[in-house]
Amino acid sequence: MTTLITTLYPLLCIMLPCFLYMFLCLKKRSHYLTAPHFIWVCIFLLYLYMVLETTGIGTIWDIGHYDSILTFDKMNLIPLTDITALSQILNIFMFMPLGFLLPFIWKEMRSPFKVLLAGAGYSLAIEVCQLFNNRVTDIDDLIMNTLGALAGYIVWIVFVCLFHPKGGKREVSIAGHEASVYLVLSILGEFLLFNWRWMVKMFFM
Repeated sequence: MTTLITTLYPLLCIMLPCFLYMFLCLKKRSHYLTAPHFIWVCIFLLYLYMVLETTGIGTIWDIGHYDSILTFDKMNLIPLTDITALSQILNIFMFMPLGFLLPFIWKEMRSPFKVLLAGAGYSLAIEVCQLFNNRVTDIDDLIMNTLGALAGYIVWIVFVCLFHPKGGKREVSIAGHEASVYLVLSILGEFLLFNWRWMVKMFFM
């Protein structure tokens, strides 16, 4: 039971703000939600949850628990210092699903520039949030994650050429910037709502 709660709690912190946004969009008569689109959005949000769980971003609840937020010895601002490390290769693979799912689910995201911007923006948000829990903030992570998103977009291009030459999935979005809003809300939900210290105190002490 404890394992289930500790898994669902951070997941709900991401899902609930996104579902609230979805509900508000659907209240407008011009918007509607198909079952396939809802399923793919859930898959996308589950992927974002796994990314945030893997990276371990800091939250607002970490403020005051460390000596300083800006710890310069935990920041690497010099690019390409250790790009051959296994962790950097894994960073590329971690963001490839983002680059694939964005154009696959949302036709307005079928642009390499938009995918590149989304990958860079999401990675930057993660790196900034990691300042709050004294984890290492590394510009190499930002570069590799962005390249991973671009690589995922290339995989989507190949997928479309092989299996869906007419453009692939054509589900209707519920809003013009739906994908971008989910990216922002997932970060904000985790940052503002997830208090892991409370969870440890409740279930492990």
